[in-house]
Amino acid sequence: MGKEPPLAGEMTHPIIKLLAISFVLLHAGNGVQGSDQCWTPWFNRDNPFGTGDYETLPELRKENSGEICHNPIKIEVKTKSGASVGSTGDVIHVSDPRTGFVCRSQDQPNNGQCSDYKVRFLCPLKFCKAKDCWTRWLDRDDPSGTGDYETLSDLHKENPGKICEHPIKIEVKTKSGASVASTGDVIHASDTRAGFVCRDSDQPHNGRCADYQVRFLCPLEFCDAQVCRTPWFNRDNPSGTGDYETLKELYDENPNEICRPPISIEVQTVAGNSVASTGDVIAFIDTTAGFICKNADQEEGSCSDYKVRFICPTDFCRRRG
Repeated sequence: MGKEPPLAGEMTHPIIKLLAISFVLLHAGNGVQGSDQCWTPWFNRDNPFGTGDYETLPELRKENSGEICHNPIKIEVKTKSGASVGSTGDVIHVSDPRTGFVCRSQDQPNNGQCSDYKVRFLCPLKFCKAKDCWTRWLDRDDPSGTGDYETLSDLHKENPGKICEHPIKIEVKTKSGASVASTGDVIHASDTRAGFVCRDSDQPHNGRCADYQVRFLCPLEFCDAQVCRTPWFNRDNPSGTGDYETLKELYDENPNEICRPPISIEVQTVAGNSVASTGDVIAFIDTTAGFICKNADQEEGSCSDYKVRFICPTDFCRRRG
């Protein structure tokens, strides 16, 4: 079924989805528009089998954390097979770098169906060159008392050296991975000065807050001193249905080699090229699922052969030896 999210102007509380994806996936070489600009990878989050094809920027940001700049310069749209939008004859509802792309089935003549589209965005080159990084997820409190208090001052005390003094951004999700918006909780504070506070007393009908976890965006030089990288892993090749470098199987096949959970994931082709340079449509790429590229999603019928590695806390690599 096609998913129909609200458009950018209708989003009341967009929350970035968990997904700590390394900026290694965004290189200046992946289709550079100019010396100071670069393209993101292609994204295809929806299909047109429901009410249309909704490749909206807020939803793409949620599902691809850190891969799209805050204010894209330009949007490019093609069908999944690589054809231009104009060649399809579809009536397009919206296509701009602020909202993203929407093709609605109801707008098509003769009750037709939209084509299946993919999009990418043009960003400033400085975005593609990572200058910051995320801490690991932290969960110091639960809502069994008066609420869930993930305050920055307490997190600093309980995690010495693990959070920069002045974080750039905060990200929050429930312990199960759901967005804050999905809980319906009334949030007392959520910023880089206070941290995060959800008070049970603020919830309607004497309700209780969900159990939350937080992480903070810090300057890259801070995180470089706190993390290490695993070896590269290449457990699968695309000769079957695709390339499945899933975290579950990698844990099983490489015991004690990958931290739980990883802070971030890095992906390259076996030849060392970036994901973006291949043009492949990627099904999953995050620290929960790992990496999946399905042959069925590709224009040419087969994914490239990929390898992955994970970013972990330095103390994990020291224990591993």
